[in-house]
Amino acid sequence: MKKKSISVALVTVFLITVFTQGIALASASSSISNPVITVERATIGENSGYQISFRTNAELAGGIDMVQIRFPSEYSFSMSWMEGYASVQGVPSSGVSYSNGLLAVLIPRNMTIAAGDLVSVNLSSNIMKNPSVSGEYSFFVNTSKETVQVETPRFMISEFVTYDGVSRPHVTTTPIRGYREEEISIRFTTNRGGQLIGGVDQIILDFPSGFRLPQMIDEKAITINGNQMTGFSPVVVGSRLILPLSPTMNYLENTVVDVVIAASAGVTVDRDIVDVRLFASTTKNPASVESFPFSMKRTPDQTYIPADDKDPSVTVSPNGAGAIGAWTFTFARNTIILTEAGTIIGFTVIFPSGTVLPSAIAAQHITINGQQCAGVLVDTTRRELIFNTPVGVGFSTDFDLTIVISAAAGIHNPPAANYLMEVTPRNSIRRMNTKSFEIKAVSDPVQVSPEYPVTQGDRVVKVTLSDPVAIKDGIAMILDAPPELVNNVTMIPLRFVSEGLGAVVEYDSTQNTVTLIMGSREIVLWPGSTLAKVDNVVVTLARAPYIRDGRTMVPVRFVSECFGAKVDYVSQTEPITITMTADALSRMPSVAEIQAAQAGAAGSGSTGAGSGTSTGTGTGATGNETVVGGDAGNDTGSDSEDGLIGKTITLQTGRNNANLRKGPGTNHDIVGLLLPSETAVIVEVSDDWYHVEFSYGLRAWIREDLVDIK
Repeated sequence: MKKKSISVALVTVFLITVFTQGIALASASSSISNPVITVERATIGENSGYQISFRTNAELAGGIDMVQIRFPSEYSFSMSWMEGYASVQGVPSSGVSYSNGLLAVLIPRNMTIAAGDLVSVNLSSNIMKNPSVSGEYSFFVNTSKETVQVETPRFMISEFVTYDGVSRPHVTTTPIRGYREEEISIRFTTNRGGQLIGGVDQIILDFPSGFRLPQMIDEKAITINGNQMTGFSPVVVGSRLILPLSPTMNYLENTVVDVVIAASAGVTVDRDIVDVRLFASTTKNPASVESFPFSMKRTPDQTYIPADDKDPSVTVSPNGAGAIGAWTFTFARNTIILTEAGTIIGFTVIFPSGTVLPSAIAAQHITINGQQCAGVLVDTTRRELIFNTPVGVGFSTDFDLTIVISAAAGIHNPPAANYLMEVTPRNSIRRMNTKSFEIKAVSDPVQVSPEYPVTQGDRVVKVTLSDPVAIKDGIAMILDAPPELVNNVTMIPLRFVSEGLGAVVEYDSTQNTVTLIMGSREIVLWPGSTLAKVDNVVVTLARAPYIRDGRTMVPVRFVSECFGAKVDYVSQTEPITITMTADALSRMPSVAEIQAAQAGAAGSGSTGAGSGTSTGTGTGATGNETVVGGDAGNDTGSDSEDGLIGKTITLQTGRNNANLRKGPGTNHDIVGLLLPSETAVIVEVSDDWYHVEFSYGLRAWIREDLVDIK
């Protein structure tokens, strides 16, 4: 033991002498030749062995001479060098010394290397770690007899492990602030020949033990290079996640691929895991490549379930299919997680399939916690609504947040079904889906509330027969056409309803309908028909609306009183005064009261602004009525097919509408229109006419060749 200690001490003294005073035996004019370097594992951050060989031009004596290797600064070593970690000609070195990137390897004792011989130095992978950055590197080599440092050929350190695999993946996890889920990102580079074709190729990820993958993952929860997966859904097989590339996802060879799995995908772990690795491959780079180590903490939610305290609620009123509804979205406090500190800057709302949005929506129809929004963009094709928060108003996530899109915005409800929809703050860290909500075939009774903003105090509008100038709150407004008296009923152009009363007006040319909305009330009128709908209930008017010179004329008393306004009529030469009080929308008459008023007016032949009598014939007997019809003549016949009783009829394919009449013949009054979306049941047959009944109670006659039998 004493003898060995003396030997080590002598080596140490020798090495110190070499590094501090120079190598006395060196020949300054000589250098090694033909250096070659072989890398065992040329992957960044990996422990790797190296072999450096060269031809010496001087004789090297064992125990005296040495080989010196200078490493780039990017290399690191996990512990002190030991003799066993370096060998010369396959024999362990007699001693090593390392300082500031310079390694000295002592030629083994009893070994002599002649001038001109090939020298081979092997460095163990036990402590040598490759650089953490990919790129080209080289070493500098000399001997104690040949002091000129000679650079080795340059070699590549990359992120690739095999020629037929992707680069070694980097995995990072991002905790979602305020939640326990984490976002997982996997980044790698395709290899030579690793081009990926959208719609054909796949990415395969194998997760380590401890991970729990849900049975299904929504394609919206995964993006690849910033693009959301579409058309193909992720496939989960145990701990393997297969990602079929969407048709637009095409990536060349040697291209970085960044897969992001959102927290909403529901990938969790059942314990805290540290320094684990997953494996990645593709259908073009099939070799499974192990990632760099990463860590992840256990999440209490073992599977992702949209919890009540996370997802906003949505209500639609009225909630009937096709109705123009008011949409209310409510976010509970602390459920909106922003990408950075600050306030909410706006929202993106994507409505369900079948929802019909107008081409533009005024900012006044959207409020956030009672404040009018600023800047509204509408994409009718994507059913997308984007709006900003009010200028100068900041909304904190510490409080409940309510968005109201009033019925005045003119959004038509989708078909009857249960829905989820996206309502996402524009600077949120995650997309937000609402809780499930229902659109019904027929709306529930609506609690009356003044959803449409009205002027504080009374709104007073005055119109005069034959005068196109109306006075609204003391300010003159010009109507499209002057009011006129037809069969003792004052008719007013439709523009008055929108600008004078403040209702939303929509005209559907395909259905030949006019829809009026204010507050929770919706009125549907058919020009040429005494049939109307108030809150989806059919009423019969004393006077049908009509079209004159391209202007739709409607009965002023009917539409005004439907919205709770008071109508005062003095004489034909005096102004008619319509007063909308601040609480008008809260005391609108019921549908039964409206129908009774219309029936009374028709029976009494009242005059002036009230609803008067009408001939109601389908031939325009007043000279002022434009009738939309599809039938003509009075066909007769004797074929009464009792077997048709109870059958369902629909409008004949290709028709826009057909007249409904009080009796079996065109000499009877028109009471409404049959539309493409409507059905009725046959209750009686007379010649070529069917007596039909609708689900809402209306009975009417329609000619048999205008309908199809189901």
